[in-house]
Amino acid sequence: MIEVQIGRLAQQFGVHRNTITNWIKSGKLKATPTVGKRYLIDEQELSGFCKAARIPAKVLDTILSSASTVPSDPVDEPISPQPLAAQNEVRMSAKPIGSVMVVGGGIAGIQASIDLANAGYAVHLVERSAGIGGAMAQLDKTYPTNDCAM
Repeated sequence: MIEVQIGRLAQQFGVHRNTITNWIKSGKLKATPTVGKRYLIDEQELSGFCKAARIPAKVLDTILSSASTVPSDPVDEPISPQPLAAQNEVRMSAKPIGSVMVVGGGIAGIQASIDLANAGYAVHLVERSAGIGGAMAQLDKTYPTNDCAM
């Protein structure tokens, strides 16, 4: 198993990182998400995908040389038949990477908190007022869809 970052893998393949993410979500590229927007990919699975996608062997060699190798641990292996709700869950490490404080509970602060929590950090969101949402919470409708702001 090798551990790769989506951005670096996309750079090596010459595609956008959302393309790599879509390949993983659709099952074309089998990868297991870990903390920090990294994925574990089996070397044989990656080489088979590269052959099917007609990616040159030179690019595959570059990816394999730059990626970090992770020893296979039977405890961390995903259980094969998972319930439907558990398929979308990301397995995180037993303890958080670190702790982060986000100051400001506006839309940007809320999104930053969600992204950091998904990356494996313990997040503390601090807001000076009683509610979160910032100026967006004061809006009734948003442009151009005329949807509810919150």
